[in-house]
Amino acid sequence: MGMSKKIRLLFAVALASILGAAFIGGCSAAPEPEEPMPEPVVVAPTPEPEPEPEPEPNLPRLPYSGFEVEEGDPLINIRPLSVKIENTPDSRPALGITLADVVYETITEGGITRFNALWHSVMPEAVGSVRSARNSDLTIVPQYNAIFVFSGTNSLVWADLGRTWINYFEEGTSGGSLYRIGHKSAPHNLYLNIEKAQARADERGYTWYQPWPQGLMFGDYDTSALGDKYDAIEIFVPFSGSMFDVTWIYDPERGCYLRYIRGTPQTDEGYNQEQIVADNVIFMDIPYTNAPDVPGKGQTYNMNFNGYGTAFIFRDGVRIDCTWETDGARPPHFHDSNGDLVLLKPGKTWFQIPRDIFKIAVKTGHPEYDDPDAAVSEETDEDAVDAANAADVDE
Repeated sequence: MGMSKKIRLLFAVALASILGAAFIGGCSAAPEPEEPMPEPVVVAPTPEPEPEPEPEPNLPRLPYSGFEVEEGDPLINIRPLSVKIENTPDSRPALGITLADVVYETITEGGITRFNALWHSVMPEAVGSVRSARNSDLTIVPQYNAIFVFSGTNSLVWADLGRTWINYFEEGTSGGSLYRIGHKSAPHNLYLNIEKAQARADERGYTWYQPWPQGLMFGDYDTSALGDKYDAIEIFVPFSGSMFDVTWIYDPERGCYLRYIRGTPQTDEGYNQEQIVADNVIFMDIPYTNAPDVPGKGQTYNMNFNGYGTAFIFRDGVRIDCTWETDGARPPHFHDSNGDLVLLKPGKTWFQIPRDIFKIAVKTGHPEYDDPDAAVSEETDEDAVDAANAADVDE
């Protein structure tokens, strides 16, 4: 019995040893493989921010053409030269007209149209034919602070001119700057030498410098929202008959309007005989009122370019309906139906003043908006034109 206990005790000890070894061996996990070292993360250096581009400088513009010039350009402060230029068939083509920055076309007696042309950004050597002043010039010229040259005028305009501060000279006081040429007959042959005119203005004590020029307003103007009915590829202007009715046709490649008279391109007598073009064609509603009779002269008109009224501006092949206003001390400014300033395209500007601006005919290029019964040219009363020219010879 004692032996049996001893055997059992040894058996129990041996069994415990076996189980302990088995337990230890079963709980020991096989060694796990080592995880690979992670690849180093290469962080790209943060690039230096590019410097903001400097804004385009707001360069000053020439006051009557809108072209940008360098700060301090002396041309900014030079007064323009205004000259009364003839437009009868016997006087055409005019000399230097394609170089004018601004041109006003109005009706004089006999249905004749005549130009008040202003030169500033480019001065030609000579211009012509120079003719007599009219009442309309008395409110155009001061807006531009121009020095005014003309051949003469009637007694009424002389009297009114004497009550203004306009600096001017005419044939009798031109000091030889106005001269007659041989290839045209009188009165269509009077021309102005620009260099001599500048010297003559100096002799008369007129300063060419102006410290605060007041100009037209130029710049970009968004026309994208206007729609097809405001497109304007052709403008017909019924001035006073076939001799003087005008057509402007838009050239999209050049971005300007080309001028035709009697269906023929109207060109310059010199300067490569270029066709007259305009970057802006402007119609202003200015009433014509009969001036008092002047013995021996045809019926002339009074016109006031100061105040406000309706206007149409054509630029970039579209029509902009707007209003104009000026106090007479600067050229007109224009505002659209929202009251926003309408800016003109830099370049050449022609003001067209027919008797009724609402009778102009505009082709849009879209048949649904074009009027098939639009204004057409009427025959000019040539006898009236001849009589008006004859009455104007003695100025």
